[in-house]
Amino acid sequence: MDLDAYEPDPAIPDEACTAAGELRPHWRRLRDALRERDASRERDAAALAPAERSSRAAGDLGGAPPDGIPLLLPERAWRLLEAGLEQRVRALNHLVADLYGDAAIVRDGIVPAAVVRGSPQFRVEMRGAVRPDGVPAAVCRIDVARTPGGFEVVRDNVRCPAGGDRMVANDRVLKDRLRSAYVACAVRDAPVYASALLETLRELAPGGAGPRVVLLTPGRYGTGFAEHARLAEAAGMELVTGADLLVDDGQVHLRHAGGRRRVHVLYRQVDDDFLDPLAFRPDSVLGVPGLLHACRRGSVAVLNAPGTGVADDPAVFAFVEDAIRYYLAEEPTLPGVETWACSRPDHLEHTLEHLDQVVIEQRGNNEVLFGPALSAAERAACAARLRAAPDGFVARRVPEVTTAPCFLDGRLRPGAVTLACFVLQGRRTRVVPGALCHPVSHGGTGGGGGFQEPRRKDVWVVPDIASG
Repeated sequence: MDLDAYEPDPAIPDEACTAAGELRPHWRRLRDALRERDASRERDAAALAPAERSSRAAGDLGGAPPDGIPLLLPERAWRLLEAGLEQRVRALNHLVADLYGDAAIVRDGIVPAAVVRGSPQFRVEMRGAVRPDGVPAAVCRIDVARTPGGFEVVRDNVRCPAGGDRMVANDRVLKDRLRSAYVACAVRDAPVYASALLETLRELAPGGAGPRVVLLTPGRYGTGFAEHARLAEAAGMELVTGADLLVDDGQVHLRHAGGRRRVHVLYRQVDDDFLDPLAFRPDSVLGVPGLLHACRRGSVAVLNAPGTGVADDPAVFAFVEDAIRYYLAEEPTLPGVETWACSRPDHLEHTLEHLDQVVIEQRGNNEVLFGPALSAAERAACAARLRAAPDGFVARRVPEVTTAPCFLDGRLRPGAVTLACFVLQGRRTRVVPGALCHPVSHGGTGGGGGFQEPRRKDVWVVPDIASG
């Protein structure tokens, strides 16, 4: 891992190197620590073996094992990012509660009604079921890119945000494998994600002390079962399926050999459609009949609440900064990537005029069209689709994402990175430092709608060092 051999693209701002190609001060500290580690590899061989086994275990979570080079964020940059994330998640919770309550933000003309009605994740069944003073989105993953102008939000994930289990895996792997470098770089101690998650969920439990928190999984045959099991074990939550639970007298109970045990918090990893066959899909065998009734009564906290996915909608994304001003009376400190909801005539016209400069994303669908890569004929076909069904599409500006040292194709090279920042919203807000990074080859689809994830990268918050 010789960072001196790293060669960034001089045309693209880089996290590790200055415009002159020199390593920044905090990266030089990492370089020196890695050199020392490599020089003492024989001495550390016994300590590294368990980390290697942990790395293989982390691979079981899906995808490639973690990238061996962390991303370093100076404390000052992290503090700015942290404040922006806290603000955004507070506003997102206000937005979800309002949309299923009085919908004041729609009534006052801030968010168009057509944008909300057109969201595939808006659940009319949840109207009146989200308490205005509650926290419908306790676990949020905000995907952020760093651009030459600063951090920008790429996507909000508040329905069933993935990646928490990988935070646990990265904690075990990289902080063990790179322990000496971790100490040498004076990395800020981060709360352990699993324990912070459990503490957050307990804060939102109805009733008195000693709440029971369970993680609801679709079951062992689901694609995410290994991740759910690992996260539940790390956090100290009971892992359950719908068949393990029942609703009686408006309360959720866990079936047990010694009798029923009341459940106060249900951290769900089951999609809305399958959560309650009495409220959503009647053919679901994964959920709990009557769960929505118990949720309405306030006897159980279902987190994140059904219907929170409306805040993930790319068309709603275009109005989150307006929501910050509306609910918090504050100016947004963390901007989102410029987004145009084609349901608005002025946004549609802007999109059509700049098709060669934007990414087109279909709502409720994974289809993404990278405008700069389309031929003239493909752009004409795309324009026809937008005119025919504008409510179904959004356009996004393609940000210029900074690069960082990444292992891509077996060698150290610059890759664009996005941070998947986890924000836990209980009675207080916890932004877990370090988060995750998703390196992608620069110059491809990075910065539009869907970032590729060939490797996971840890993020270390380090002290500010004068550049002189």
